[in-house]
Amino acid sequence: MTEKSFSLKTVDSFEVGVQSYMYEYEEEVEGSFFMSNKGTKYGFSASATKTMTDDYYLKGEFRYATGDVEYRSDSGVGDVSDDLYETRLVVGKEKITDGFLLGSYIGIGYRVLENDLRDLGSGGYRRTSQYLYIPIGINQRFKVGNSARISTNIEYDYFAWGEQKSYLSDVNPWHAVVYGDPVNEQKHGYGFRISSAYEQQNWSIGAFFNYWKIEDSQKNYYYDGVYIHTLYEPKNTTKEVGVELKYRF
Repeated sequence: MTEKSFSLKTVDSFEVGVQSYMYEYEEEVEGSFFMSNKGTKYGFSASATKTMTDDYYLKGEFRYATGDVEYRSDSGVGDVSDDLYETRLVVGKEKITDGFLLGSYIGIGYRVLENDLRDLGSGGYRRTSQYLYIPIGINQRFKVGNSARISTNIEYDYFAWGEQKSYLSDVNPWHAVVYGDPVNEQKHGYGFRISSAYEQQNWSIGAFFNYWKIEDSQKNYYYDGVYIHTLYEPKNTTKEVGVELKYRF
């Protein structure tokens, strides 16, 4: 019985996946460590692909991940909940030459991270981070036998806009009166992603590395009747290293 050939080309499909990864988020102030969140997160993904011509395709993606991570700073150590939501839409073009596929894509992505420091007890508060970015990537595929392929992806993420909201009203009424729930706009940063997967007709397994580096946000100033307070979101980095298993319909 002969194996069914697995094309290198992108085809109309719907995919669902599960993933697990090591997560590390770290902030620094004036070159020194300020705080970090580290731990293992688990999630799922879904994507739908529609081919437009033989060479072009449109792909929508969604990812959700959650987990308890270890918060560490000079003020203490403890476990906090961390939830990620991410959605993307990209358009791509690809071409096969000598049995090797090379493609490129561009699109728009939106990422939300919710972090709940209230799990630490008194003084904790919720934080919501939002990124709007433009993914620009290249991918390549080559056959492994007749029924499998190796797919590799490299992506640069142009950081278009970011916002960090800190719910300081969770701390106490005084914070609510002076600060409210401050929003700090982030304007500078970038990200990149690398992934590789072994794929068969209906399933794939692979590894990925995602990275973000965001600079200091704009500063907000508050007056409490005696002092002027300055609030901003420090420069930070995010690293995700994990594996993902997908099923294709």
